[in-house]
Amino acid sequence: MARAREEYVIIVAGGTGTRLWPLSRQKRPKQFLSIFDDQSFIQTVYRRALKVAPQKRVFIVAPEEYGQYLKHYLPEFPQQNFMGEPAKKGTTAAYGYTATYIKQLNPEAVLHIIAADDYLKDETKYAKALKEAAKIALARDALVIYGVKPADPNTGYGYVQVDKESRTKNGADSYLVKSFHEKPPLETAEQYLESGDYFWHVFGFTTTVAKMLSLIALYDPATSRVLEQIESDLRLPARLEAEKLREHYQKLVESSIDNQVLEKTTGATYMVVLEETWSDVGTWDHVYALKQKDDCGNVVIGDKNKILCLGATNSLLIPGKNPLALVGVNNLVVIDAGDIMLICDKTKTQDVKKLVNLLKEKKLNQYL
Repeated sequence: MARAREEYVIIVAGGTGTRLWPLSRQKRPKQFLSIFDDQSFIQTVYRRALKVAPQKRVFIVAPEEYGQYLKHYLPEFPQQNFMGEPAKKGTTAAYGYTATYIKQLNPEAVLHIIAADDYLKDETKYAKALKEAAKIALARDALVIYGVKPADPNTGYGYVQVDKESRTKNGADSYLVKSFHEKPPLETAEQYLESGDYFWHVFGFTTTVAKMLSLIALYDPATSRVLEQIESDLRLPARLEAEKLREHYQKLVESSIDNQVLEKTTGATYMVVLEETWSDVGTWDHVYALKQKDDCGNVVIGDKNKILCLGATNSLLIPGKNPLALVGVNNLVVIDAGDIMLICDKTKTQDVKKLVNLLKEKKLNQYL
């Protein structure tokens, strides 16, 4: 008999991390980079996931070609738990396909959907928060999202308004959600911060496998029908043959589970609070903020002997094979990736993604 409280972790590793270009590239996406220590993001997150569920219940979903990266950067991960997608069809398909497979293992499973590249310090506190999310999801048949107390009026995050009177404190603080808000302008974000009942919306959520698949069926029936066809073809412990899965994926229309499903949900939604050191490390200024600075306010990643500075301050510097020499500059990001160099105002790092799009337009694919 399946155990109702069995928890599964689904690590979502399909992103390309374009805002951390030029180190994050198609051949080595962000989640496989080692920026903070000798561990890549995916290694750190996988280790963190094992505090929530045993190895056999930790899955990674990503494009099938990422399987080669996992073998190289995460050799301890069991490849039978890799949910390789034959095509990118959005998050509804990615989560739904993985949930459909896990349903065969345990139809009473609780699923934690987490990012492959988040940064945080207190992993024990993080595990307690997810355990609390699982309890709420089971007790209330609800969707439980994640939030973080905002450190500043950041316009790069979505915001969640909570009912402060609903606060409960068990393994972690939790609240009833009142409303969601997309990335706001600065003035609005400042108002959110002042009000005290808004949190940054963190990627991921916790819910039961039955709840997730029922929400997809209700709000994205076209995707649900394909998932049902996949389910009818599944014969544990084997997966679908690659060609058969590809045939099913060809029927899918790309869909974002956030926009297509979760934002339409009318049932009560809850939020658990993650620890305040959390960061999605989405841009180079995030990396700078999280790293230790030298006496000039600079952060150097890599060989410090290759940095020659005269009056250069408050900058993020990553040298390549050759030294970097800087005179009298301030607040820069300078990254030598070997074949191309990024020089960026540290306040404009959100625009690196636009630069990647420019490379695509100019068909400079060798730098992507």
